[in-house]
Amino acid sequence: MYLIIRCPSCRTFTYVDNFQRWKLCPTCGHAYEVAKAPTYLDVHDHHEAEHIVRQMEKHLHATKKKDFSPEETEELRHHYTTHLRTKKHNSVH
Repeated sequence: MYLIIRCPSCRTFTYVDNFQRWKLCPTCGHAYEVAKAPTYLDVHDHHEAEHIVRQMEKHLHATKKKDFSPEETEELRHHYTTHLRTKKHNSVH
């Protein structure tokens, strides 16, 4: 399981293993406690986490926003959960 988080210093999205306690930001070099960083999603696979991080950055850049609103974050979580259910359902059939 991986958490998609955001650096509190430079606001870059990244991901960490859910057992990781500290993260060194690859962009600005800031070391921070994972538990205190904003968490957006928890995902099962690091490849999926990489893809989602890229898509989140791309979306904010395209919309010229600095962050997701609480409503957008909830929508993101809802879409990811729906995606997981669909993926699980399709793999059973």
